[in-house]
Amino acid sequence: MRHAFLRSLVLPLGGLAALFTFSCGSDPAAPTGGGTTTGGDSGPPCPDNLIKAPGSEFCATGAPAVNCTLVTGAHKNVVCGVPLPDPIADLKRASPANVKEYAGTGSVKADCFTPAGYPVKADPANSKTVQISGTVKIFANGCESKLVKIEVFEVGEDGALGAAAGTALTTAADCKSNGVATDTKECGTRYECNYIYGGVPTEKELVVRTSGVNWTDFYDYSVFVPNSEIMNGEWKHDLRALASTDYNAIAQAAIGGPLSAGNGALAGEVHDCGDVRLQNATVNIDQPNKFLTYFTSNEADPLPDTAAQGTSVLGIYAALDVAPGPVSVAALGTVDGKVTTLGHYRARVFPNSVSIVTFRGLKPFQVP
Repeated sequence: MRHAFLRSLVLPLGGLAALFTFSCGSDPAAPTGGGTTTGGDSGPPCPDNLIKAPGSEFCATGAPAVNCTLVTGAHKNVVCGVPLPDPIADLKRASPANVKEYAGTGSVKADCFTPAGYPVKADPANSKTVQISGTVKIFANGCESKLVKIEVFEVGEDGALGAAAGTALTTAADCKSNGVATDTKECGTRYECNYIYGGVPTEKELVVRTSGVNWTDFYDYSVFVPNSEIMNGEWKHDLRALASTDYNAIAQAAIGGPLSAGNGALAGEVHDCGDVRLQNATVNIDQPNKFLTYFTSNEADPLPDTAAQGTSVLGIYAALDVAPGPVSVAALGTVDGKVTTLGHYRARVFPNSVSIVTFRGLKPFQVP
């Protein structure tokens, strides 16, 4: 699944402790792993010292202003108001020999960020009402995705939750009779409930929230149901749920207690226009955060790589301890030494929750 990165957020104590030690003690003039610090260097004042990245023309109007208090001497580029450093190496596609999911061969595809390669613009006037169906899969730990509440919303301004789509539903109290069984060391057999959710609009920007008494609120942004992918009135889409104990374990292992009161996290993956994971991409957000880190290439158990200055073959990034509110996240890379935009998204962080943004090229609702 595209959200394999969340398995990596449930980390051994030593790994997270090392991550925080590094983040707090690193040189603020040369942040590693995209960490945000204040500072600057000589030359033109921010934001004039930042170069607008090629491929970011789709957001030429309406992008938030650069937050210059977060710009350091390492930041050379800007994508839709988000400052980013230069990538240290050309982009590489994740190979099928290295990863199981979202791998590919051939050249990196970034053409969807050029006007000639834009996808067909979404047209809400052509929206249809369909149902989505799939399996509620468990991130990290847990033996049964039971009693998970599912809600779908249209996305409002600055990533706010807009109109509710369809009627909220909750998975069964017992997934054994209507679920998918898999073998795991933790559970012996894990059961993950299937679901069918009606009343979902096509051709609109959507966000899906999963939650529940035993589940962390989890917001999956950048969801889009194209009319071209509807089969018999249905769109297939697996969802994810994160146990509240796992979210709490992250904070406890990282700082010996909860994150800053009411803060949350933003995480995701960087893929190209062909939906293949990318290595050597850089990511940043436009809000203060405890740290922004990339992860190792172990697909079964990815861990933070505090020395990394770009994504591994898994394309995973994460920013933790982000204050609630609107947040812009952007990705950048180079192809044959030439800088190219890899995506931008305006989402929102909610208290004590995880928001997900995975880049998959330019979305139809982003086409100007």
